[in-house]
Amino acid sequence: MELPVFFRGLIWLCLISNLVLTYTLTDESQVHTDLLTGYNKDLRPGIDRTYPLNINASFYLFSIKEFDLHSGKFTVTGVFLLNWYDERLVWNPASYNQTNITSIPQNKLWLPNFININPYENIVGLGSNLISVRVLYSGLCNWYALQAFEVICDADVTKYPFDTQYCALKFFIWGYDPQEVNVIFPTTQAILTLYTENGIWEIADSITTTEVNVYGYEEIIVGFYLKRRTAYYIVSLILPISSISLLLGFAFLLPPESGERIGFCTTILLSIVVYLTIIQDQLPEASEPNVSILGYILVSYVSSGAILVVFIIISLRIHNCQSNKPVPQCITRLVLCCRRRQTALDVVEPIESKSGNRIDDEDFAVTWTEVGRCFDKMCFITSIVQFIATLTTFMSLTSP
Repeated sequence: MELPVFFRGLIWLCLISNLVLTYTLTDESQVHTDLLTGYNKDLRPGIDRTYPLNINASFYLFSIKEFDLHSGKFTVTGVFLLNWYDERLVWNPASYNQTNITSIPQNKLWLPNFININPYENIVGLGSNLISVRVLYSGLCNWYALQAFEVICDADVTKYPFDTQYCALKFFIWGYDPQEVNVIFPTTQAILTLYTENGIWEIADSITTTEVNVYGYEEIIVGFYLKRRTAYYIVSLILPISSISLLLGFAFLLPPESGERIGFCTTILLSIVVYLTIIQDQLPEASEPNVSILGYILVSYVSSGAILVVFIIISLRIHNCQSNKPVPQCITRLVLCCRRRQTALDVVEPIESKSGNRIDDEDFAVTWTEVGRCFDKMCFITSIVQFIATLTTFMSLTSP
């Protein structure tokens, strides 16, 4: 029974595929021997030296390992995919039993000498002796340079904890001018298909580009815009500080005879100082262009708290004034305004008598206790307004 044409074509295709993949160890070994005999890895590929060697580059980011704001150490794990053509590595697969691809250790071939020019510690090149280069019969070399990159990244904590940082990996191809080796990025961003999310930072954007610096050398730049995840800091830092600072004004609502005002306000001040110490431990000592706005806010909270302590002492002094001591006329008028009575506007004339600056109407007599209550009310309102203004200023200055 004769098979249909479709099935016969499928069988022939399977046989041909098996023939393509039937090369042996001896065949691949012969390819290595023939290619590397007389091969000089110190000379770059390119028969015509008037044209630069084009290298296609892509960067795959795996993870953000560390970003230390104090030391400026930025560590990522990723892989550079570089490919170029080397005419010295061309062979005919038919001469080697259809051997069309092989792997050659990187120390035996010419490689673009990528040197990290902003390392955190030691200057290192790209790749290691553990990595091989995949070479196709057409001379196409594919180099997957996997590495952990440690670079310097100066942090700008002006808007901490709502800050966005920019960190970049910078490389030179050492020993070659742009007219000799030309690096091309097919994509303008790092490839994040293999990226594992970081718990503190999220990648808002990335760039991959080349720039010629003032010295005429080409810089290969892989940059990342990092945005801090703010949920943790809002819950553990912003809300507690705001709540504690809000309590400062409520010290004026405590009864003066309780004797707890000074202790209450001092305890709140100590809590704010503790948070200020925690934040100072997390932030670097130097920051460009400015110091953290949050640091200024905490200092303003401490300063306002110190001023409130002074006002509380003044309030206690007012409450403990002797009753036979007359209340000054200016203070009397202020207290009458605090009563929020319409008649307070009409007592200006009756207040001043011919006997001189004394209150003749008993309905408008003011005691030092009432003066103290009015002073406490004014201080409480001023404290709340100051807290709202400070918090609004902080949020507006740190907003993206």
